[in-house]
Amino acid sequence: MGHPLLGHIILHSWLIVRVAKGSVWLGQMIFSEMFGQQNIGAEVSLKSRNLRIAAISLLLILVGVSHWLVPATPQLHTLHVVLRKMFLVPVVLGAIWFEITGALMVAIFATAIYVPHIFVDWSGNFPENINQVGEVVTIWITAVLSGVLVRADKAALREVAETHEGSLMALASALDAREHETELHSLRVMAFSIRLGRQLKLSKYEIRLIRQASLLHDIGKIGTPDAILLKSGKLNEEEWRIMRQHPETGHRILSSIPFLRAAAETVYAHHERFDGTGYPRTLCGNEIPLPARVFAVVDVFDALTSDRPYHKKISCEAARQEIQKESGMHFDPQVIHAFSKIPCFEWKRINRRISENSQKLEAVLQSARVK
Repeated sequence: MGHPLLGHIILHSWLIVRVAKGSVWLGQMIFSEMFGQQNIGAEVSLKSRNLRIAAISLLLILVGVSHWLVPATPQLHTLHVVLRKMFLVPVVLGAIWFEITGALMVAIFATAIYVPHIFVDWSGNFPENINQVGEVVTIWITAVLSGVLVRADKAALREVAETHEGSLMALASALDAREHETELHSLRVMAFSIRLGRQLKLSKYEIRLIRQASLLHDIGKIGTPDAILLKSGKLNEEEWRIMRQHPETGHRILSSIPFLRAAAETVYAHHERFDGTGYPRTLCGNEIPLPARVFAVVDVFDALTSDRPYHKKISCEAARQEIQKESGMHFDPQVIHAFSKIPCFEWKRINRRISENSQKLEAVLQSARVK
């Protein structure tokens, strides 16, 4: 008598948990565009959270109503069984989006919808009664196991993401160190780009692209000879030709790394100009990826407000005026409008924070070298 119930629970729980594990990536990829969310470990906005709750609720209602409306006749028995299994889909989505808490909450509502139907549809067929009760138990076991497994998967993904982030920052620092006058440049433009991207209300996916691309925008200079890269005087025509190859080289390097392929497009376009006079592809207007248009502004802003061999730094206010003159030519007017809304004290605060963090890191490294 216990065997049908136990076998039912074990078989279906194992199958659904396997589906839940595979659905972590699939579910995030499918719904990331809809909800503006790409990074599994990232914070979810209130709007995204509400949309996800609405999607799960709608699915529960549709499954529940369909299950109640389909008669439990021999002719429709297969359809009735399929609809019972469909209660597991919102449970899995609850686990994917809200981990074990979400899965358990969905299980509560699924049970509230399904259990009354068991009593209404109760028959003298004992194996069928066992199956119906088994469905409820399966919902709860699936909710617990899928929630725990998804949480473990997300924790692993966060660890990988943090490792990637650390590697990117180390590489960016190494690139900046090679050009002595651009120390901390990549870290500053990363922070500036994120701030400007938020002012433009870009999606989390676009912010992530800007973050990666701004850190590694000059990675193509790995292939540029020191004699050209570190030259204090003016570059001749041949040297400029070589220097201008770095966006294409950077694109080629990053395109070979799966999690940086999207950012590679921004790196490829970071020297394009809004009026089409940039390089290497002379893109213009909206042909230039939006993250690249955002980056172009803060890249020049950082160059103007930092000491370089070919010029002394100028004030934030003066730099803003110079940049606004290039609206519609070098820069996207929409981006310039957003840039002008951010007060100078915010840019200075970001710059100061980057410098302070760099000094702390250098102190730690110096201490380690002494030991």
